[in-house]
Amino acid sequence: MIPMKEKKLKKLLEVEGAVYFTDEGGSIYVEKGSTRHVLSIFDKHLYKLRVFNGIPILEIDGLRMHLVKEFRTPLDYSKEIVRKLGIKSGDTVLDTCTGLGYTAIEASKKSARILTFEISASVLELAEWNPWSEKLFSKKIEIKPGDIAKEIKNLDNNSFSAIIHDPPRFSRAPGLYSKNFYKELYRIAKPGARIFHYVGSVGRGKGRKIAEKVEKKLKQAGFTSIKYDKKLQGLFFKKQAAPRR
Repeated sequence: MIPMKEKKLKKLLEVEGAVYFTDEGGSIYVEKGSTRHVLSIFDKHLYKLRVFNGIPILEIDGLRMHLVKEFRTPLDYSKEIVRKLGIKSGDTVLDTCTGLGYTAIEASKKSARILTFEISASVLELAEWNPWSEKLFSKKIEIKPGDIAKEIKNLDNNSFSAIIHDPPRFSRAPGLYSKNFYKELYRIAKPGARIFHYVGSVGRGKGRKIAEKVEKKLKQAGFTSIKYDKKLQGLFFKKQAAPRR
C-alpha cells in the first residue's frame, strides 16, 4: 500500500480495528494501529479504490472498472445480473473476472458453487482490504488466481449452469472477446446454461457496435437466444438444452 500524507478526511467506516476514511475525490484510506495508507497499489498499472455512493469501486490507471451509469451503487449492478440470469439453488456458476467480487458474492447467495478467476494479485489484495468484499473469501466461493483466457482450457466440459463474463474493455483484454475463447465458454457450459457477457458501450471506429461483433462470434461458437441489455451494456444468451430422449 502507498503511505499517505496528512490531509482532511471524512470517516467512512470502522470495522475489525481498522478505520476507513475518504477524501473529497473519493479515494479510500485505511488506518490500523499507528499506520495509515491509501488503498492504492502500483504494479505495472495503478490499482486504486474509490468511493461511489458509499461503496468502493476499483480503478485501474484511472479507468473505472464498474458500470455505475443508471445504478445507485455497483452492488445494484451485480444484483441485476444475478436476477436476470435466474441463478438459483443447485447452479454451478463461473465468474470469469473477480474484481472486488461483488457479483460473485451476490451469485453465492443463490447458487450452490461459485468459481471465479482473477489475473491480478493487486486486485485481490485490495479486495482483502475492502470490507464490502469480505464474503468473497467464504467457503462457498473458490478463487483461482490466474488468467481465465488460459485457465479455461483446464476446466471440464459441461461444468457450469450459469456463467458471468464481465471482462475489462476490449483494448485491455482482447483475448476475452475472441472466437476461440467463446468456443471454450461453449464447451464448459452445461446444456441449457445461461450466460451474461458485459461488452460495454458503442464502439466508434467504423461505427459498428461492439455488441454486434460479439454477437456474431457467439453465434459461430454455437450460442443461441442472444439478447442485448441496454442498461447492463451486455448480452444474455444460452447454450441450447440437450434434446429430450
